[in-house]
Amino acid sequence: MTSIHEKSPQTVEAAESNAEQSKEVSTQLTGPPSERQKWYQWFAPTDTPAERRLILKLDGLIIVFVFLAYWAKVLDSSATSTAYVSGMKEDLKLYGNQLNYLNTVYMVGFITMQIPLTLLMTRCPVNYFLPAADLLWGVFTLAQYKASNVTQLYALRFFVGALGGFFFPAVQWYLGSWYKRSELSRRGAIFFIASQVGSMSSGYIQAGAYARLDGRYGIEGWRWLYIICFACTIPIAFMGLCLLPSTPEKCRSRFLTHDEILLAQERMASENREPRQPFTVPRVIQILKGWRLWVLVAFAFFFSQADGVFSNSGLSLWLKAEGYSVGSINTIATVSPAVTIVSSIICAVLSDVYNAKASLIAVTAVLNIFACVVLAIWNVPVGLKFFAFFLSGTADGIAAIIYAWANEICAHSAEERALVISAMNTIGNTFGAWLPLFVWKTVDAPRYLIGYNWTIALDVCMLLMLVVLQHFWTREQKISRS
Repeated sequence: MTSIHEKSPQTVEAAESNAEQSKEVSTQLTGPPSERQKWYQWFAPTDTPAERRLILKLDGLIIVFVFLAYWAKVLDSSATSTAYVSGMKEDLKLYGNQLNYLNTVYMVGFITMQIPLTLLMTRCPVNYFLPAADLLWGVFTLAQYKASNVTQLYALRFFVGALGGFFFPAVQWYLGSWYKRSELSRRGAIFFIASQVGSMSSGYIQAGAYARLDGRYGIEGWRWLYIICFACTIPIAFMGLCLLPSTPEKCRSRFLTHDEILLAQERMASENREPRQPFTVPRVIQILKGWRLWVLVAFAFFFSQADGVFSNSGLSLWLKAEGYSVGSINTIATVSPAVTIVSSIICAVLSDVYNAKASLIAVTAVLNIFACVVLAIWNVPVGLKFFAFFLSGTADGIAAIIYAWANEICAHSAEERALVISAMNTIGNTFGAWLPLFVWKTVDAPRYLIGYNWTIALDVCMLLMLVVLQHFWTREQKISRS
């Protein structure tokens, strides 16, 4: 038996061979300095014509579907609140805290089913699982328009939350099964900004639908909101059933040739991204004993709570307190998601081209700290206050690169990738469901002094966790190369 400290000649030769392969893969990923990918280039200079055709096909088959599906889900996230003030409260006799209870039931389904459904997806053909979940989500969404009492809504909201909640981590895992490190952040950013586009467009869609459809065919306006969500979802789900490929190791697609599937498998092998394996108890124990799950989930906690300025409508409430009109508030408030979209794209491009994940995360945290320091001081020039509110929109701009990094770190195990990514998202949503009640109290609006200082502390902790994460990841890379 060869000891850990004493290698046999065969082991040395294998290590040297692995080192050479690692060096070749590294060169393929980054290329020589003269061939490094430019920020405006969609393909790397080292991509062959066959790879470029494959990448374009994957973008058309996968990215279009996940973007549209995520956009449709954001419409529903605001539909219940809009329906509540558009007649649902009176029709269903909702009083007291029943709207809060509806949101709570939704979040219970959203949070509790993220990890189980994401792990279940790794056992099933993804090209059927994701669209089927989307179809069911659309059906349960539609069923809400027929609700005659709040009890029925409670049950329906749970299933809507469960079927929609796992979509984000599931898609992040799915993207990591097809795209290389130098491609993943940009695709993740395109997927992520669908939520921002959805939040910007949902108000206009719902307002227009209520104004034009209220009473049409004897259906109240608030019920039409759920019908519209269903109508948006079903065509997208069927599109997914027709277009989506599964994962490379077991792929059957009418749009990908046999050679392209083999090329996709080779691309993932060059990234050391392992295909799916049996999800056994020893494998679960191995994942739980490793550092990746705990460090990445802890890091995700700080990141997920650091967007509180934007997610708690600090800008809108300040504008309202300053006497701005409703139209002006709605218009100005769209700047924040626009900033998130732009920062997401910039961070994704720089991350893919320069592999600068840690630097981009650090810069974003510092920018958010500056914004929150200004808002905590509060008594500053109006222009600076506007700038701080808008700057806080960059906090979510690193979402895509964080999940792309998790895909890269957990590349050796498809099951660990699924568990880690879903756990990262679950922990953020779990704490996000109740922490704002204590930190972002409505009575403190618009000067959320506790909230702004809390966000500063979160970003400082995120910077510290970034050092820890970088340490573990660098150490593991050194071990794998030795």
